[in-house]
Amino acid sequence: MIKILLYKTSLEVTKLKNFINKLTLFTSTLILLLSGSIIPSASMDNPPEMTDSNSKKVVYLTFDDGPSENTTKILDILKENDVKATFFIISPYIPSHNDIVKRIYEEGHAIGNHTADHEFNKIYTSEEAFMKSFNKQQEFIKEMTGSECRIFRFPGGSKNTLVRNARGKDFTKNIIVKLESEGFHCYDWNVDSGDSHASSVPVGTICNNILKEIKDKDGNLKNPSIVLMHDCLTKKTTVQALPEIIKIFKDNGYEFDTLK
Repeated sequence: MIKILLYKTSLEVTKLKNFINKLTLFTSTLILLLSGSIIPSASMDNPPEMTDSNSKKVVYLTFDDGPSENTTKILDILKENDVKATFFIISPYIPSHNDIVKRIYEEGHAIGNHTADHEFNKIYTSEEAFMKSFNKQQEFIKEMTGSECRIFRFPGGSKNTLVRNARGKDFTKNIIVKLESEGFHCYDWNVDSGDSHASSVPVGTICNNILKEIKDKDGNLKNPSIVLMHDCLTKKTTVQALPEIIKIFKDNGYEFDTLK
């Protein structure tokens, strides 16, 4: 009888710990969303291989969390400036936005997996839950484009503070190992536009962030530069800032490319 009681008590404690972990992750995410902030982003440590500062400078413009109506405006600006970019997309909430995904692909931009729903309290509860959302998005992208997607970005970045605190520092690391063993490439960023710091960041602030972030601690231009921006519905100022952002990189001698 005592053994049975001890077993039941241990089981209940385990269930309680799991519940607390889920509640902590959900609550922290909710607080940040309500405050207008995106999860502390993380890592900018795994761009494509760094090249010599005297060689050709390359910039990768990337947009997370679309598609939305803003994506269409961004595509128009990119076309006007003959620039290609990379879009890490979630599954559209509005069926008509599927056509935007097709347009991204047809106009020669890269499409990356950003999980199907970007809901932290779901995808980061377990590796199984994460892979379910990842695989669902893989199927969606294949359906929209007819091609296999091989690039991925973690919602919040691969070193997201909330996920590390709730799941441990090896949670995303283990997933990266798994994905890379299957031929996927996982990307963070090394230039943060800061457009996720509030629901509507002023255009001037976004551009100043870019000017600051494109230089390393020694004042040299980063090469390559992977720029983090967002094209969800609230990011109208990102759209407004984009022409100036493109000009900044052109004036500094960068060429534009897509992640692969």
